[in-house]
Amino acid sequence: MSLNAEGLRERFSVYGRFYEADLGGQSRGLRSHLEIFERSVAWPQAADARADLVAVMMNPGGSRPLDEPDLDGWSMTLPDRTQYQLMKLALRAQAAGRAVRHIRVINLSDLRTPKSAELFALLANLGDDRHSLFSARRGAELHKALGGERPSPVLRAWGLAPQLASMAGKAVAATRQCKVLGLTDGGVGYRHPLPQRADLQQRWLEDMVGQIASEP
Repeated sequence: MSLNAEGLRERFSVYGRFYEADLGGQSRGLRSHLEIFERSVAWPQAADARADLVAVMMNPGGSRPLDEPDLDGWSMTLPDRTQYQLMKLALRAQAAGRAVRHIRVINLSDLRTPKSAELFALLANLGDDRHSLFSARRGAELHKALGGERPSPVLRAWGLAPQLASMAGKAVAATRQCKVLGLTDGGVGYRHPLPQRADLQQRWLEDMVGQIASEP
C-alpha cells in the first residue's frame, strides 16, 4: 500500500465536527472531533463508534470543512500532514497485527487557530474553558469520545509547549485509566507525531508501532 498522500486518501476518509461559539466576547470557529477511518468503515456510524485509538492533540489548527457541515456540524475534511502521519501509523500497526482502522482525534482545545502563538495568547486570556473537551462541563462528551465504559487506547501527542501545562495536566488525569501511548520526557508534555526532521518523524512512527504491538 502506497504511503503517499494520494494513496492514504484512497484508503481513509476524514470527517470533522465543526461549530461556532462565543468566547471572550467574540464568535470563534472550533472543531470538537476528527474521525479518520478506513473507507470500509461506515459513515455516519463511525461518529458514535468506539475508535481503535484516540489521539489527543493540541488544537485543530487551520482545519476547515470541505463542504457545508450537516445539522450536527459534520463535514468531510482535507487531511493535513499530521493526519497523514496518523494514517501511516494505522497501516503500520495493521502490518504488525493490530486492528487500527479508526482513529479519533480530540484536542486540548477545540479552537481552530493555526498559529501557536495566537492560541497561547487566547488561552491565557480566556476565562471560559468550554473550548476544551477536558472541561468539567463536558465530561459526558469526553466519556463518549474516549469509548465509554470500554475506553479506547489513548495516544497523548499534544507536544511539549509549557503554555499547555495546565490543560495537559487535565488531559493526563482524564485519561489515566486508559491504555496510554506516547513519548514523554516526564511531566505532562508528549511529543508531537510530526517533528520537523524526517528521521524523527520516522522514529516516532517506529516507537508508536512498538508501543501498540506490545499491548496485551
